[in-house]
Amino acid sequence: MSHHKNNFIKALSREFTSEVPIYCTGYPEFEFIDKYITQYNLKSENTNLILNNKNYSIIKQMGFDAISIWDFRRGKGGYTLEDDIRVDGWGRKYKGEWYLWDGVFKNEDIVDNWKHLNLPSKGNLKILGNFLERPSDNIEFVISLPGLFEKTWQSMGFKFFAKCLKHNVQFIEKVLSFFSSYLKTLIEAIQTVGATTFIIADDIGYKKRTFIPEETWRKLFFEEYKEIVNNIHQKKHYVILHSDGYISDMLDTFIDLGFDAVQSLEPSAGVNIFNLFKKYKNQICFIGNLDINLLSFGTPQEVKTYSKKLITKAKEHNCSLVVSPSQQINRKCVPKNINVVIETAKIFK
Repeated sequence: MSHHKNNFIKALSREFTSEVPIYCTGYPEFEFIDKYITQYNLKSENTNLILNNKNYSIIKQMGFDAISIWDFRRGKGGYTLEDDIRVDGWGRKYKGEWYLWDGVFKNEDIVDNWKHLNLPSKGNLKILGNFLERPSDNIEFVISLPGLFEKTWQSMGFKFFAKCLKHNVQFIEKVLSFFSSYLKTLIEAIQTVGATTFIIADDIGYKKRTFIPEETWRKLFFEEYKEIVNNIHQKKHYVILHSDGYISDMLDTFIDLGFDAVQSLEPSAGVNIFNLFKKYKNQICFIGNLDINLLSFGTPQEVKTYSKKLITKAKEHNCSLVVSPSQQINRKCVPKNINVVIETAKIFK
């Protein structure tokens, strides 16, 4: 992927942008795409930017400046237990499509002998590389990576993870080290085929609070993340931290780690982005804050009013802002509302 400085990359660099960039949080659900194509008469037959049956030329036609690609976090791996409980490559337990809030990483032997977490195959990495080489007309492809906190506790199960926080922190550190080693290897493999911009998906918050205290999070995860961020920056690449939930109290940590941006900034979880603009100004790029509920059930005028407020306040406090839904655009989102966001952002200079 050529690293021209389009408005999205300029925003990550906290530079002036000629237009407010717009970010798509992964490929929207197909039901939404079908509705949008029909309503706005887009050319779905354009096959220049198809990857894994997803036509990214649609995203370009919609007017987005960047989109994350989720399909290359790991290769095949996992097995099935009794009662149709499936264990995936991360060690998480599933029943059907539902994560059971439990995992199989319960002792050191399991971690030491884990063979189910594999990199994407060479063939799939080649497919990604070929895709990134195609002319993309100023749309930036952001490769989604697994997060260290989320994968650590999910592979253990949250109840066991919570017990280990009190009685066996060393085991948490071992699991964390396992996933950190994998993540570093994954990043190198994806960089080799041309990726230059990354988003680490690591949900840290609930509504109104974080999963664990910031001080505890820093003690466990700070050094590993610092090395990963530094490695990415040494190649003059970019890295964003995604987290749903309440993360306002974590911004100092994200800035200390050197993340170029933080994404989601979920208002329904209690994140007041306007307070963050005022406090942090241009220390980090802010991406998101358009709540999925607003985009699904709000009126176009409500969406336009909030979008204008978001952009105006960011400019008032000299903040780097990328307008974005807080989560994936799903089938309930109204095409008109998404279009209003894009049109509103494009008129601000």
